[in-house]
Amino acid sequence: MINSRQLAAILFADIAGYTALMQKDEQEALRKLQHFRQDLETFVPKFGGQIIQFYGDGCLMIFNSVVRAINCCIQLQESLKLEPQVPVRIGVHQGDIIMEGGNIFGNSVNIAARIESMSIPGAVLLSEKVRTELQNQPDIELVSLGHFEFKNVEHAIEVFAIAQEGFPIPQKNEIKGKFKQQNETKSIAVLPFENRSSDPEQEYFSDGITEEIIYGLSQLENLKVASRTSSFVYKHTKESVETIAKQLNVDTILEGSVRKMGNKVRIGVQLVDAHNGFQIWTERYHRELEDIFEIQDEIAEKVVRKLELSLLGKEKNQPIIGRKTDNIKAYQLYLQGRNYLDQRINVDAALSCFKQAVALDPSFAAAYTSIAYGYFYKLTFANYPPNEGFPNVQENAQKALQVDSTIAEAHTMQGLVDFYYKYDKEKARQAYEKSILLQPNVADTYRIKAYFHSMILEFDEAISCAEKAHKLDPMSVNNCMSLGDIYYRADQYNKALTVLEELREKYPDNATIRDMLGSCYLMTGQLEKAKLITEYHTEIPSQVHLYTSNRYLIALKSGDRERASQFLEHMLQLNKSAWVNPSFISFAYFYLGETERATQYFLKAIEERDPGVFYSNVDPLWREFKEGLPIIREKLKEIELNA
Repeated sequence: MINSRQLAAILFADIAGYTALMQKDEQEALRKLQHFRQDLETFVPKFGGQIIQFYGDGCLMIFNSVVRAINCCIQLQESLKLEPQVPVRIGVHQGDIIMEGGNIFGNSVNIAARIESMSIPGAVLLSEKVRTELQNQPDIELVSLGHFEFKNVEHAIEVFAIAQEGFPIPQKNEIKGKFKQQNETKSIAVLPFENRSSDPEQEYFSDGITEEIIYGLSQLENLKVASRTSSFVYKHTKESVETIAKQLNVDTILEGSVRKMGNKVRIGVQLVDAHNGFQIWTERYHRELEDIFEIQDEIAEKVVRKLELSLLGKEKNQPIIGRKTDNIKAYQLYLQGRNYLDQRINVDAALSCFKQAVALDPSFAAAYTSIAYGYFYKLTFANYPPNEGFPNVQENAQKALQVDSTIAEAHTMQGLVDFYYKYDKEKARQAYEKSILLQPNVADTYRIKAYFHSMILEFDEAISCAEKAHKLDPMSVNNCMSLGDIYYRADQYNKALTVLEELREKYPDNATIRDMLGSCYLMTGQLEKAKLITEYHTEIPSQVHLYTSNRYLIALKSGDRERASQFLEHMLQLNKSAWVNPSFISFAYFYLGETERATQYFLKAIEERDPGVFYSNVDPLWREFKEGLPIIREKLKEIELNA
């Protein structure tokens, strides 16, 4: 299926009071609906627009010109005043959309719908972005209604109304819509369920149940749920509920325990008001293992009910937690594999678990997605050749999407393949945006997308994504490091140092944090501090990644050519038995003055789809490398990295 991404004027229109009219006079309601649809089918094509979807008494349209869209709105409203008069509300916004299979997606569509929700019969309301495009249209009179904060829209938006003769302007007491409300969002942290089984190896099972409940609750837009990473910081903690809630900024805590004995499972759970420590609800379950899916969903349902939340349009009896598989053995293997993968202690063991799971249930989409993640981790942490790894990532991401096209993580994995392996940045952009559209509160997707934007030098968007990831999951070390790293790449060194120095205080033995700090110190002229970082590392690491390479450049710039030469020799020796990024070897040769060898290895990096190629476009320490080796600029231009 071909996707396309484009800038468009998005127009929502619907008939006000249509449901009430249907109940009162069905024939009259149908006459008005027919008039509405006939006018749309006449005027929208006339102004170069496209009708995307009729839905009941409403319609979604797009135009490639804001001016044409607004002129269409004006003629449409004037025509709808003729008999039978149709009281239509219209909202217009401009922004990026993704087109897929005749449908459109994107945050801009949501904004247009929110603006339409506050309109009144006969009015045309539009966003500030649309107003900006109309500045050279003196015949179109507008008036500002003020700034409004809409549900699921991060920033306040100024809304305008067409103020020409015959067009009503909503008064304050008439404005109703899908706005954010004070204290409407409830919040919860699901703490890791305690494993009370006699076998400590069953820890993965209790952790998996916790993770499934977190995932299910996070699907509710009016419930703020602390991320898995943040919640799991408190595993085996002795902190009080009140302290945890304060640190995670939540109002309620869900905690529980799991005892698994053969084919039996016992789960105890309680929901606690964090402000006073009182139990809101408690329950105990004694079931067969096959009932575990029902228990998970029942817990989520009870939480929703006790917090007095709506199910956001879910049909009655529809599960909150989408069942991943009906095969309990496959599910257990999946949980065990996730445990390995999350700890990154044995990626091959994780892959083995996931492969066994899909052998038992070939329609297990989440397991295919986890296989894709496993191969990506091997690429990142285990010297796995990209020409082998990325095809494995793609194969399993596609298998997941064939089973369930709404699985957000699979789109994220496909985006990684599109960008780092296929060099198709627009397809990658679409994949990341589709992932966020499907599941808008996954910090990992924003973190991965932040690096994507940084690699193509879109630093404002990169920073926005990194900050969003950190906001969603502030307890994640990865997200904190990535935020500092993105600030560093964008030359915002003071912000990077603030984040990274605070991290080093918490994790003084984390080598990657120290290496990141060393790069920042060097770029800000703090050479002595940078040298201290390199002196901390006395042994050449067995694992080679970007920050270890930078470590030895710092040593070289500090006058220690011998250490840089030792590192190059280490990479060359390691490369005889395992794959090592050719870009890192090229980098080392360049700074040691061997430009011919540097050129050879950079060409090898392109051929082998080494992700390090992209670092040469963005890392401040690699700028001399990028400027000093003509082949780099030539190749970056070929793959359209805005070099």
